[in-house]
Amino acid sequence: MDSDHWITAVLALRKANRIVVFTGAGISSESGIPTFRDNDGFWQRFPPERFATWKGLLQTALTDRHSVAQFIFNVIEPIAKSEPNAGHAAVASIQQRVSTTVVTQNIDGLHQSAGSTSVLEIHGSLMEVVDVTSGEIVRQLDRNDLARIADITRLYANHQVSVIRFLWNLRKHYPFDWFGRHRPNLILFGDDLPEPAWAKACQASRECDVLLSIGTSGAVYPAALLPATAAASGATVISIDPQPMEGCWLKGKAGDLLPKLISDAFGSNCK
Repeated sequence: MDSDHWITAVLALRKANRIVVFTGAGISSESGIPTFRDNDGFWQRFPPERFATWKGLLQTALTDRHSVAQFIFNVIEPIAKSEPNAGHAAVASIQQRVSTTVVTQNIDGLHQSAGSTSVLEIHGSLMEVVDVTSGEIVRQLDRNDLARIADITRLYANHQVSVIRFLWNLRKHYPFDWFGRHRPNLILFGDDLPEPAWAKACQASRECDVLLSIGTSGAVYPAALLPATAAASGATVISIDPQPMEGCWLKGKAGDLLPKLISDAFGSNCK
């Protein structure tokens, strides 16, 4: 750990009036949710050209429905089982001391489960089902719902039930629409980022004193522009990640570093 970077981070947080916490897959990997872009990540098993766009998923479903079911199961099942970790709890605790906006690329709802408010989900949420014709949220899911959907999908992915039985059982737990209007409220490759969440994220980044970037590769655009936006407006950008990052980089995992960082910056009684 670079002690100069640690001191810079502590002092910047201590003086900040407005903070943005920008999170990616790395913070949720500590809760057992696989990352997408690491060498052993999700896209190595499920190529993004087939599984990361709505068009690709539809085309794959027409020729290989069981592989799509395997993909869905592998996305849903870890999220259904997950719980917030110490990193999520630490992010939530920052809001007790300073005006803080959480901007996340994650779709797992763990920040909210840990107690964070003002969470901007710029890649959507697996916990919501949206009507694509109206843009309205038609159902909020919880982790029990996801667990049931994962079990149903696993049976079909493993050729244990027919497609008719799969769809029939799915309708008991998911507002399935035969015309394809209802789908998870997710942003896949090629989709526009959701509004007003994206506009609010950009504004918060321009107006913050500190942007704390946690577990994000910086490879997914336009989300990756937020730290540069904050820096250009004069904010201190602090990165927590096991892999090298530019600027004030704290090497390690969020669950290990964030509680200590917040304690040093705001006092040990911050819960």
